[in-house]
Amino acid sequence: MRTTAAAQSRDDLGHLARHMTHLMHKVLHTGPMSPGDRPADWTPAIDVCETEDYYEVIVELAGVRQGDIEVFTERGCLSVTGWRHDPTSPEKIGWHQMEIAEGRFRCRVVLPKNVDEDGVTARLREGLLRIRLPKT
Repeated sequence: MRTTAAAQSRDDLGHLARHMTHLMHKVLHTGPMSPGDRPADWTPAIDVCETEDYYEVIVELAGVRQGDIEVFTERGCLSVTGWRHDPTSPEKIGWHQMEIAEGRFRCRVVLPKNVDEDGVTARLREGLLRIRLPKT
């Protein structure tokens, strides 16, 4: 299939727009930071919900190994940090499309006051990290 110059230009602009959105998100990311924090290369999508007994934070981490994830609470925040390795095969020749982020990631959620930080549990399954935060 032959790509026209106009179609290629639209594809290039779409890639540029996604890249600029990613860069702006990195620049504008705010939140409490520890002095030793290193900047993240990408930020995973998260959902936060609650039941009568607990809060649950769901972090989308497809392709991330369990051993490459750290979950901790600090100064009233839940932090999830880690690393996703390059998902492509070593014999790649060139890119046609590149949207899967790799490298260091970080996301944070400010915790409500009624969270039992000592009872936090986490489970990674099918690319979703589910963090359960019991209420006090």
